[in-house]
Amino acid sequence: MPRPIDIIVVGLGNPEPEYATTRHNAGYIFIDYLANAMALAQEQVTQGARSLPKFYRRLDLSADIHDTIFTSSSNNGSVEVCDLTISINIIFNSFRVILMKPLTAMNESGLAVRKVLQHFAVNDTKKLVVVADDLNTLPGALMIQSGGDLAAMKGHKGLENIVSTIGKEFIRFRLGVGRPISEATQISQWVLSPFGKENREMDLFGYLLHLTTQALYDYSIHKDLRRVRKKFVNAKKLPNKLTEMSGLVFPVDTHGF
Repeated sequence: MPRPIDIIVVGLGNPEPEYATTRHNAGYIFIDYLANAMALAQEQVTQGARSLPKFYRRLDLSADIHDTIFTSSSNNGSVEVCDLTISINIIFNSFRVILMKPLTAMNESGLAVRKVLQHFAVNDTKKLVVVADDLNTLPGALMIQSGGDLAAMKGHKGLENIVSTIGKEFIRFRLGVGRPISEATQISQWVLSPFGKENREMDLFGYLLHLTTQALYDYSIHKDLRRVRKKFVNAKKLPNKLTEMSGLVFPVDTHGF
């Protein structure tokens, strides 16, 4: 018998290469970052050779899938993920984790999510964490939601479609990208443009990737959203010194093109 799924983490984005580092692809970027962080931490445990995390392109599931059982080290330490230094004791500890990037259009994300839930026989949507960009949250800040008023999802076509497909009782980690400073910049133009270096936007997002990893680990251990919100939502000040990011591409090895 295969081990049951402990958590499915879905990152929303657009699969076309030209959108890879745009604000609307915040969920995709996080999934690649998390896969690398897990792989590097696992390397510390096994003392194995470094290799890129492997995703499999499952056209039948309309998604790229990384399915792994992960055991983290019990020792404190740190590893480098591109420009970021992360603590290895904040990564998943003996879980079967599915990381997923839908290959559908953003406004059809629910189709891929439903297929994956059915394929892995996951009926408890509290095991589903969807990570997406959020215009209404400041850069560097994290919003965490579950259930609640559907108006909270209005405006994000990916989240709206998932709710219309499987219901609203799943966990949402919303990564702040803020709104354009200039009123002349349309929202569609803003979210489909790459993260910039101005106002340290890219550095703030790098910090947010680290913060979200910590929050996801805490939730995966305790399954207590109130605890996670208290620790990671609006309660934490930005660090005095941000890591300077040179880019937001975290390479993965995707099979099945």
